[in-house]
Amino acid sequence: MDDPYSELLDAAGVAERTALAWQRTIIGVLAVGALVVRWSITERFPPWPGILLTTLAALGTLLLVRQRYRRVRDTVTAGQTPLSRYVVPGATAFMVVVVVGVGTGILLEYARF
Repeated sequence: MDDPYSELLDAAGVAERTALAWQRTIIGVLAVGALVVRWSITERFPPWPGILLTTLAALGTLLLVRQRYRRVRDTVTAGQTPLSRYVVPGATAFMVVVVVGVGTGILLEYARF
């Protein structure tokens, strides 16, 4: 007997929601990067930490969102659960390294004054 709920699961919809969540996160990172650049210019610090953060977020957008969309769509279409054992922890670790690096750069600039 067929599963009566199989028609309710839209693989493209699930993948689209995942892609939109990634895009919202990266837009937030871009906004923080822009604020760091503005703050750096206002306080007469070098703007490289904000530029670095913004550049890495843009690269993340280009690489991760499209890849994740396809993976979730294909996994749901195959009838499996789109759990990620590597992408989410890897992206989290990457963002932690970026934020710590930018914070360290800002602290080093403050130490010079």
